[in-house]
Amino acid sequence: MNAAAEAARRRALRAARTRALAGRDRAARRQVALRPFLVCVCGEDRYGLPLAQVAQVLPARPVTAVPGAPDALLGVIALSGRVVSLLGLARALGRPGAPEPGAGHIVVLRGGAAAVALAVDRVEGVAAIAVPDPDLPAAPESLLDPAVAGLGAGAVSGYAPARTNADDGFVAIDLPRLLRRYLS
Repeated sequence: MNAAAEAARRRALRAARTRALAGRDRAARRQVALRPFLVCVCGEDRYGLPLAQVAQVLPARPVTAVPGAPDALLGVIALSGRVVSLLGLARALGRPGAPEPGAGHIVVLRGGAAAVALAVDRVEGVAAIAVPDPDLPAAPESLLDPAVAGLGAGAVSGYAPARTNADDGFVAIDLPRLLRRYLS
């Protein structure tokens, strides 16, 4: 084979390899979408609330108790002229504890017929997690099996594994499922 033919063969091989790698990258982007979560701490547990369902985060404020309410309903708060039900996130998930009165954060949820907020010990920030597209076959997994020990799988949509150390992972919460039992 002459030098010109060999050079043409190498160029064609590199071009084919470049097209194959570019196609693989496009397929991977179609299969995985980044979904943002508000990461909150309750006790020693970390939870992720879908950011699209969060309206705002506020410092704790006075709570008015509601007699005869379920254990998870800490009471009601006044917010911009509205009465908002305040649930303790940990208690709603069947975990021990609730933020100390006057401490922690309140996560006001978006939408829904009733105004609802969640009390948490601390809001850490936002984490974007790769979520497989369920409509595509063989999507890579990033949110794992929702059967997380100690939590009913009814309100858990998955677990975001730690990326750098054991403190990075969190349990992803399915808010409509969690709130269903309190809003019906």
